[in-house]
Order: sequence, then structure tokens, then C-alpha cells
Amino acid sequence: MTSYVFRVWLLPHPPLEFEPDEEVWRDIEVDGSQTLDEFHEVIFEAFDRWEAHTYEFLTRDEDGISTRSYVHPQLYDGGSSWAPMDNDQIERFIEQAVPEDMSEEAKDRFRDLQSDPPSEGNATETTIEEIDPEQLGSLTYVFDMGDSWEHYIELQETRSGSLDGDSAVVDKQGTAPPQYPDLDE
Repeated sequence: MTSYVFRVWLLPHPPLEFEPDEEVWRDIEVDGSQTLDEFHEVIFEAFDRWEAHTYEFLTRDEDGISTRSYVHPQLYDGGSSWAPMDNDQIERFIEQAVPEDMSEEAKDRFRDLQSDPPSEGNATETTIEEIDPEQLGSLTYVFDMGDSWEHYIELQETRSGSLDGDSAVVDKQGTAPPQYPDLDE
């Protein structure tokens, strides 16, 4: 078995008045046999969250293109990872939002994934090993679909052997904001 250390950045969120002066991240070590739902629980605690909400993980390739969605069990229905786009929508998106220096191969991969999305995965049934962290470009984790706390996740280190204990925060930077900031202050 293998364990992995992921760096989980909490992205700025101006509507919720979270615009930190320094990056806010947590390095979290997880066992490859743990599910994405278990990884969610560790992230939840690492950022001092207290009220549970739905969440989603998106796997991304080396070009940042979403390759599949893994959702909270209450959201899972086995459907598509996202709504398919027609050719006009895809080309408009590429024209407006995709960097000009993206390769044609990556653009074609994006076209394929948007026109024919893969089926979504259930986060309670998918292990860290199954998403192949060493081949993965990155992950996006969105917690609380209403407030949309977005996290960017990258693999930092792969370690041989299983964890001796539970998943853990092994390093951190910055202070996590409250889950519900007082917008009246």
C-alpha cells in the first residue's frame, strides 16, 4: 500500500470576504486505501469546518482540464459528471476562457470531455489509489455548494507503506476563515 501527502490550498473567496494576505494551505497525509469521502472528512477538520454540507471533487489532467467528478453520496445519481455542451458552447468557451498557448491535443481532449462527459463517481466508493494520484494533474474540491469554498489540491509526496494511524495534517500555513463569516462587520 501507499500513502500520499497532498497540499490543499483554500482559494480566496471575495464574496465571503476571504482575501488572505498569505496563502492558506494544509499538507495532509492520507492512505491510498481511503475513500474520497474520508479525504473530505480530513479536509473538513483541517480547515476548522463544523457544519456538514455537500461537496465535490474534480480530477484534472496536466492541462487543468476536468476529467471526472466525484460527488457527495447524497448528490450521486450515476449520471454525467457535468452537463454536456454542444459544439457552439464548447468553441465559445475555448475562445473566451482557454489560454491561447494550450495545445490542440488538449483542446481536442476538452472538446471530447465536454461533449460526452464521463459518468460521475461516488466519493464513498472511490479510493485515493483509484484516482491514480501520481498520474493526476490536480484535484479541485468544492465544499458547501451554496457558498462554494473552493480548494486546489496537488500531490506533494508519495510514501511507501500504509499509514500507521489516521490521516493527518503534517504541515500548514495560514488561518482558515470561519465557515460562516459575519458579513455585517
